[in-house]
Amino acid sequence: MRYVEVSPGEVALRRGAPSPLPPGHARVRVAACGLCGSDLHLLRGMVLPRGAAYPVRPGHEVAGVVTELAPDVDRPRPGERVVLHPLDVCGDCAPCRRGQEERCRRGRVLGLQVAGGMADEVVWPARRLVAVGELPLERAAVLADAVATAHHALRLADPGPHGRLCVVGAGGVGGHVVQLARALRPEVEVWAVVRSSASAARLEAMGAGVVLGLEGAAARLRAEAGRFDAVVDFSGTAAGPAEGLAMLEVGGRLVLGSVVDEPIQLGTTVTGMVTRELEVVGCYVSTLEDLRTVADLAREGRIDLSASVSRRLPLERAAEAFDLVERRPPGLVRVVLEP
Repeated sequence: MRYVEVSPGEVALRRGAPSPLPPGHARVRVAACGLCGSDLHLLRGMVLPRGAAYPVRPGHEVAGVVTELAPDVDRPRPGERVVLHPLDVCGDCAPCRRGQEERCRRGRVLGLQVAGGMADEVVWPARRLVAVGELPLERAAVLADAVATAHHALRLADPGPHGRLCVVGAGGVGGHVVQLARALRPEVEVWAVVRSSASAARLEAMGAGVVLGLEGAAARLRAEAGRFDAVVDFSGTAAGPAEGLAMLEVGGRLVLGSVVDEPIQLGTTVTGMVTRELEVVGCYVSTLEDLRTVADLAREGRIDLSASVSRRLPLERAAEAFDLVERRPPGLVRVVLEP
């Protein structure tokens, strides 16, 4: 089988033996695997979490077809079209018992501690697969992160009934926060900060207000639209949190979802945080229930993934795909590799 391998500064296509099939697992023929900012972070070189080491076999946004089941597994059946939830959790630690499995102390991440889906096939726990029916698999792949994580972020933001929400960096994940807010919380007023006119047009069509450019966005938004009950930052920049915090109403909440290895700068003082009773929370991936929810929404046609994939490239052009995500041309949403 072929698979992509990443080391700091290098993307390579390798060949090797298929992975064994442990109890409780399924083998999935990969149809599509998305790339996101965390994959780019691997290429740039990062401090890897416990249990991961370079070279890494990435790919955590994966959709495909089940080809084989371990003897102790009977669902999903071979031939079923599925998307993989990117976390394999223990189910027994305190966060898991509280229903916060994204905080699992012993969790493994697909494409980090376990060989990922930028490959011809992948082996993953059958209980972490979600059926997607007849959804096009290149769109279903982005459900795993770009959409499920957006759903998790929207839950954390919780702008309240008839509240006001701003999404900073409304590209891949952020753009899906906007779409989910319009679908699930139509009474909420939604604004977005974007990099390009193409992204602006896409989000305006969803009914969101839009401002172009991150620098000074908070001041421009306060003048044009006022302050917000919640801000979600997926800008992937060190400047995003400070701009987001400056947009908040008293008692507002800032949700940070980007992987940025720089000291956080909030552009305020402890007094400024305390006297305005502001909250800052992190958003890390999603739960299996988030993924099931967004898969249902996509199958029912309540969210539209037709514009969620910008480019589709074959697996052997993985290095080109990483370069495309690095350059982030205007209007880029998601790049998908198709083995």
